[in-house]
Amino acid sequence: MRLKTIVVGGEHLTPQQEKLRKIFMYVVSGGITTVVSLASFKLFNMFVPDLWKFEAFGKEISLKLAINKVVCWILAVLVAYFLNRITVFRSKGKILNELLKFAGARVLSFLIFEEGLFLLSIFICTKVTGLPSDTIVTSVLGIGVTYADIMNLINLVFVMIANYVMSKLMVFRKEDMVDYTKKDDEEQTAELSAAEAEEGAANA
Repeated sequence: MRLKTIVVGGEHLTPQQEKLRKIFMYVVSGGITTVVSLASFKLFNMFVPDLWKFEAFGKEISLKLAINKVVCWILAVLVAYFLNRITVFRSKGKILNELLKFAGARVLSFLIFEEGLFLLSIFICTKVTGLPSDTIVTSVLGIGVTYADIMNLINLVFVMIANYVMSKLMVFRKEDMVDYTKKDDEEQTAELSAAEAEEGAANA
């Protein structure tokens, strides 16, 4: 299978192969988006001076971190949108309209799953175990893994599923997606009609 077919699909894929291709490309897109987010956060932190500070409730607060997170989130959403549009859903819809709905879906996902479900899972975990969320429960390659880390990984699965479902239901319309399978069916119908027409002409 050619790389181009894996990335954007093709008419030679079966419906099952196309489904697996979409799932694979969705996971790859998520990985690329994560790398972009982490890299942009690091670069912003390195090259932008921490000049925006103010005091509130007796504590010094830096706006740099907040601005950094907003910038990284915007970049991550842009990268995720175009990767999903091109490689996963192959949409031909209006970019601005889709992008606004995509960003809205990601905000909803952030509030419900990345923050809401995560905090709920941490609350339940600490209540059940009686231990704080930063308690180290195991280690991987010498790095301590806490309850919060485990909950974060589990939560990540829900976030990925939720983002995919919302993108499919709320952002990318079915009629805007390139459907090679439908194209094949139409071509077969056209060929069958042509064959029937030729047969009818021969019998006449």
